[in-house]
Amino acid sequence: MKRIVSGVMGIVLALLFLAAGIFTLVTGISHLQKLNAGKFVETQATITKIETMEVSDDDAPGGIREDYEITVEYTVDGKKIVSQLRETPKEFYEGMELTVIYNMDKPTDVTLPGTTGAYIMIGMGAVGIIIAAVLILNKIRGR
Repeated sequence: MKRIVSGVMGIVLALLFLAAGIFTLVTGISHLQKLNAGKFVETQATITKIETMEVSDDDAPGGIREDYEITVEYTVDGKKIVSQLRETPKEFYEGMELTVIYNMDKPTDVTLPGTTGAYIMIGMGAVGIIIAAVLILNKIRGR
């Protein structure tokens, strides 16, 4: 009985690593493609509001994690644009000026410059997939 439970848990763990790896890999690639496909232009923005929301998350301590929505304002062709960044606030604060990039075809499409985060996500996704593959291969080999 113990061996069956252990085998099922191993498969579940492998599937979790596989799902998380694929999700993270696809999200990173999507973000990278978005940055490369759009005509992004750098500009200065001001943080006008930082909103903290509590989101249910079974993996977080207490089943709840904090999610952030950062409202920024910037000017495009003389028009004031208000949009949201989906970032962790780090050392951000209301009134802070920062450099952002926006899509010329859709000025409310805004993000922070740089592709480092996308490459990190791609790497983490690949590691998750590799771990899942090793776990699955070990199960197939009977280890």
